[in-house]
Amino acid sequence: MQTMRSRQPNCLASRLVVIGTILFCLMTAPVKVWAATVELPLFLSTDLLQRALTKHLFPQPNQAITLFQEGRYRYLHAEQPRFYIRNGQPHFACHAAASMGFEFLGFWPMGVAWSGSIDLTLQPFVDAQWQLRYRVVDSTIHDDKGEKPGVTGYIWDLSKRFLHPRLETFTFDLAMPQKEIIGLLRTCAQPSDTAQLEVALRTMTAGVLVAGDAGITVPLALTVAESRLQPPPPLPQAVLTPEEVASFQQALEPWDAFLVFVIKSAGAEFVDQRMREQLFELLLTSRYDLLPILDGEAPVNAHDPLRTLFATAWQQLRTIIEEGGKRGLMQDNMLRYMTFINAGDALLALDKAAPGLGMQLSTDGMRQLARTLQPGVAGDPLSFSWEVDPALRELFQFAPEPAPGIETITFRQRLLEFLIAPAWAAESEAMSVVDLNKRLERWVPTSQELDEYQPVVAQLIKAIADEELKQSGLTPVYAALYQHLMPTTALIESCWHQYVRKGDKVSFLYSQAGSVGIMQINQNVWRGFYNVERLRWDVAYNTQAGAQILMRYLKQYAIAVGEKSGEPNNAARSAYSIYNAGPRAARRFMNPKSSVREKRVDERLWAIYQGVAASGGVDLTTCRAASPGTPEPGASLP
Repeated sequence: MQTMRSRQPNCLASRLVVIGTILFCLMTAPVKVWAATVELPLFLSTDLLQRALTKHLFPQPNQAITLFQEGRYRYLHAEQPRFYIRNGQPHFACHAAASMGFEFLGFWPMGVAWSGSIDLTLQPFVDAQWQLRYRVVDSTIHDDKGEKPGVTGYIWDLSKRFLHPRLETFTFDLAMPQKEIIGLLRTCAQPSDTAQLEVALRTMTAGVLVAGDAGITVPLALTVAESRLQPPPPLPQAVLTPEEVASFQQALEPWDAFLVFVIKSAGAEFVDQRMREQLFELLLTSRYDLLPILDGEAPVNAHDPLRTLFATAWQQLRTIIEEGGKRGLMQDNMLRYMTFINAGDALLALDKAAPGLGMQLSTDGMRQLARTLQPGVAGDPLSFSWEVDPALRELFQFAPEPAPGIETITFRQRLLEFLIAPAWAAESEAMSVVDLNKRLERWVPTSQELDEYQPVVAQLIKAIADEELKQSGLTPVYAALYQHLMPTTALIESCWHQYVRKGDKVSFLYSQAGSVGIMQINQNVWRGFYNVERLRWDVAYNTQAGAQILMRYLKQYAIAVGEKSGEPNNAARSAYSIYNAGPRAARRFMNPKSSVREKRVDERLWAIYQGVAASGGVDLTTCRAASPGTPEPGASLP
């Protein structure tokens, strides 16, 4: 018993030492930082890989290659290369011709000739130098009838000796797109998050490759601290005050310049009407998306206003480029566009997976992304200007812009002007567009002047609409619809007014969202297409711009809506919905889930349009269509 008691203090001391040691280790050990893997997609399309592999194996386009040749009758030739992916597995196939013959007695050929197909199953991988490569893991051989040949062993041996090695020396350089992606991410990181981003970038490796019918995705795997996977506290969304609109527009100028640069680059390189229509719709849609924000109808994240706008437009842009690639438009430009798309995709993927890293599409980021698309571009790709852009107008096939002072009038009008001196009187049918424009210059009519003012505007609208119709090729039904739609749109937009009086000065009619003049042409939407100063101060120019825009919307979108619904008048409703809110609004008036405001706008158009179509006149005292039974004096359109 004494012995046992004597041992107890020693045991206790030992335990205290162990416990102390454990506590010391816990206190001095580094804090464990939990981390997770984030994958950024680097996508390689099947078309791009086909082109690269073909160029590697077949240096001369559309020519067979000699894989093996020994004398005249022992050879293996290949042609018609094809890269494809089936059931998640890449394949290389080609047509081949082989012979195992020899010369008998020095002149008589002996042996067997064969022709058919060789299909190799590939296993893609990324090596330490960021090169995409393939291993051949299986092969099948068939003759031209689709059957296995009797000389399979010989053909397979030649293929293994001469075709497999060539294919396995193929490399596709991923270091360049990886470098562009890393550069963009660094540019878009906020200063406070740069160190954390650099830590993550140093862990970048290639993840498990995924092959699908459209191509191969190489995941760029990053290890990111779990704390960075959580989004920061949401910032308040607020509607802009009138004072904030100007600064918001300045913040968005680089974004719009970037989008225009990309669209002009793609449009200039890909001569394809379908793609041009898609790019035009992308540009307009992205610009129309700004208007509810500028108008004070939609909230915006003041801290990062580009986040949602970029994400929405980017998805539309990448779809357009991918479809263009499938139609064979890109050819030698495919790698540039792939790198460009992958860089933007990586930015969005990292922002979504690790919002705590604070990625933000900065002006420098957009500039770098633009130069990824056009590495040799001169000047600043984000250069912003309100001037007319002839290249933009030509790309989207706008009619040449009328020069100041050019009279867009008919031969009949010219003849009448020659025979009858122009007069300002409302009853004169000889007034040219130029004369009407001069008559209306800076005229803000009083209520007593409306009877004199109204027929002058009506004649201007009709003359310009008639000119637009001459080149339109519209059927009589839609031509009549357009003739009603022009005065209706001008009435809804401005009550047929170009100007407004502010104190003792006359200014142009202007909305908070940037729409100006009689047709309320939005300067932000139509930047580069029209002269902003003329839109503000030239009634005829503003009306002509509105006429061109309505005609384009009618022909490109709205007539299809009318024909599909079986109701031609729906084309008028569709055209105005687009005029009001952009191409995505083509069927808005049919949507039962439209907002109260949208329903009110569409219903007002329909009511006024029907009134104008029935009476042919308007009432500028109420800004509505004149009653069919009792038209206002001078209200009818000439």
